Amino acid sequence: MPISPKSSPVQQPTVSASEGLALLRSITERAERMTAVPFGPQELFAFSATLKATLSDTFGNNSEWVTRVMKAGIQYVFNPRDEHEKLADRIAELRGKILMLKEAMSYLETSATRTTAHQAEAPALEKLEIILHRFHRTALQLKTRHASRPTLTIDDEYDVQDLLHALLLVSFNDVRSEEPGPSHAGGGPRFDFLLKEEQIVIEVKKTRPSLNTRDLSDELIADIARYQAHPDCQTLVCFVYDPDHRIHNVAGFIRDLERTASKIPVRVVVIPVG
Repeated sequence: MPISPKSSPVQQPTVSASEGLALLRSITERAERMTAVPFGPQELFAFSATLKATLSDTFGNNSEWVTRVMKAGIQYVFNPRDEHEKLADRIAELRGKILMLKEAMSYLETSATRTTAHQAEAPALEKLEIILHRFHRTALQLKTRHASRPTLTIDDEYDVQDLLHALLLVSFNDVRSEEPGPSHAGGGPRFDFLLKEEQIVIEVKKTRPSLNTRDLSDELIADIARYQAHPDCQTLVCFVYDPDHRIHNVAGFIRDLERTASKIPVRVVVIPVG
């Protein structure tokens, strides 16, 4: 029974994106230097081996980028007549690889930027969501004070904003309230809160008998359309305080809003739930 050849194990990237970029730039510069002087097939072979190892370290050996770069520029010309033609073919192959390497670097730079932005944004959103999810518990706790002293009672949206402002200052340095937003359809809205360093805008709503779920949703959809034009709004968080459970289908309410067409990520938090 014939023995099938063993396939090479899949190798994941062994370097970070920034290290991979540095490696790709270095080997691209090496290829560009090679095209400026005559070089033989052994030099091309050695370069190709280093190139494949570099690509595997950067992307993983199963990556499409390894195949695309290694195949780039190869000329399927048989039996060239003289050494000059052979050299021309080798130079053409290197130039093709250089072009594909530049595409790979551009891809890696874009991916690294997105990853860095996501990593920087995630902790801020996590801290914010912890605050929002504990808001109702905090509001209830405020009702219990020593010797029945006066306290903050959450009756309307302004009360929600006042308590939320105090809670935000625990975790964020630059919290701006009533921040002017971009004009839209003749109106000049004001953000409830802007976390300036994190570029997160928070819009606060509180349910009430005179505001049904459909109207509340329409208000937030209009806010999403307005706020995405502001340069400081990279993420919009809509916080809806619903202590009387007036929103009956919370999951559907959140899903519909977060799927609203927008250039920026939209997060919707409804508290309390159930």
